[in-house]
Amino acid sequence: MIRCSLLAFALFINLRAYAAEPPAFRAETADEAKQRHKHVAERRKGPGIICHRGASEHAHENTLEAFRATFLLGGDGNEFDIRQTSDGVLVVFHDDMLDRLLEAYGDVSDYTWAELQRFRFRNPGKFGDDCRIPTLVEVFDLHRKYAGLIHLDIKRFGLDAAIADLLTKMDMWDHVAFANHDTGGVILKDPRFKPQRYRAGLYLDRSEVFPDAIQPALKNPGEHVIVDDPRGVAIALGRKLSPLPKEPVSRQKIERNVTKRLREADLIAALRAADDWDKPQTALPGRLLSGAAIRARARARMAAPERSRPIRARARAADALLTIGSSSKDAFAALEDRVRNRSLHQDWMYHGFDGAIALRSLILLRAPNAVDVARFTLWRDDPAIEPVIDPRWKNPRSWTDFRVKMVAFPALAKCPGVATEKLCRDYLALTDEEATKIGPPQFEEAGRALLAVSPKTDTALELMKHRLQVVRGRAILDCLARATQPWALDALKKGATHALNYRTE
Repeated sequence: MIRCSLLAFALFINLRAYAAEPPAFRAETADEAKQRHKHVAERRKGPGIICHRGASEHAHENTLEAFRATFLLGGDGNEFDIRQTSDGVLVVFHDDMLDRLLEAYGDVSDYTWAELQRFRFRNPGKFGDDCRIPTLVEVFDLHRKYAGLIHLDIKRFGLDAAIADLLTKMDMWDHVAFANHDTGGVILKDPRFKPQRYRAGLYLDRSEVFPDAIQPALKNPGEHVIVDDPRGVAIALGRKLSPLPKEPVSRQKIERNVTKRLREADLIAALRAADDWDKPQTALPGRLLSGAAIRARARARMAAPERSRPIRARARAADALLTIGSSSKDAFAALEDRVRNRSLHQDWMYHGFDGAIALRSLILLRAPNAVDVARFTLWRDDPAIEPVIDPRWKNPRSWTDFRVKMVAFPALAKCPGVATEKLCRDYLALTDEEATKIGPPQFEEAGRALLAVSPKTDTALELMKHRLQVVRGRAILDCLARATQPWALDALKKGATHALNYRTE
């Protein structure tokens, strides 16, 4: 019998330790600093454009390339997320868990800076292996170069003093226009912090690509708007869009982790070692939203890894089946069983975690029944999850399964076929009430997946006529990303002529 805990450690190995020091920031002359502060002061007057995790339509979110794109496309600054590695390096990364974006598991704080750099991005985008997690020093330094504004989203308590110290060392307090209130700590109390206001958030429903939504937002009180893509607002403000470089901001030689190829039979056995899947784990302490309670929950996660170790081991096994390209009936059956019988856990980070990774692998391996299993998952509202529902949240019961549901459409976007198209269209035909009942609404994700598997003018125009603006806007952005292809350019000419002004190629 394979021990899941040993298997979990065996899946990823390092050839040798990679020692790396966080990059230092560049020195400035007095005149350079003076000119920078002058430019920052002009940006603070507004109206300014802040990009949410960088201009993530043009490079991977929270990377130096996404932040650079903001400025080249007429933006004024970036919102980004700050965490700390186990050896104290401040880095920029959004998620509480690494697995959505990286070939890794756990939290940023579980790894040293050197270890963290070795993980590959699952979907790195146009910059490939140069796509990497940046340090906060690098991000600050890039914003000094462009005199960019900053929105600090500090993801953990206790980082405020170190960030404040870095702001002082780099002479950047005037760059900080926003900082979140719950974790801002000493930053919020420092007289050098001069908070500003947002006029509007235009990224949640894709208002950022529609002139008739942008213009009213610019008339609201406040200094700035926040977007995912700055081009629409930049054009509205009469700004010039610059072509984006094809080279990364910087290259660093990083020795990536090597995946050990394990036997399919061992991985299947690990997936099936799940007698505990329907036995809800004990709730972590701290049901209230206070800072002390949140910190208590974090300490409990670190102090009691045995609560989640079997679930993580099964998730790793599911991921490894994808890595080795399994195609056997036994592998597909084991993955499907993990999706249908995902583990119950009272901590949202682990509830259904093994099922989520199993569903992604099942779809990407193109299992014959993958789309049917995805449909089952998306529409599932399972009474069995009642014992693990967190009473703090007043969402429908089905939302507790969000970890499994949210991987479906991004994976289906890489699984073309009639069944995938029908699933996407069936979801897009739901009413808001129907979608909310079965899980967090994913209309934008469904539209994106449909256009990915059916890249045609007619499909794009179909989406541009959808009742929801978020679907229409997503179709426009995806057509802009492929505007060099005749079908996408044709769709823009027929369905969104205004967006032709957003092209930079």
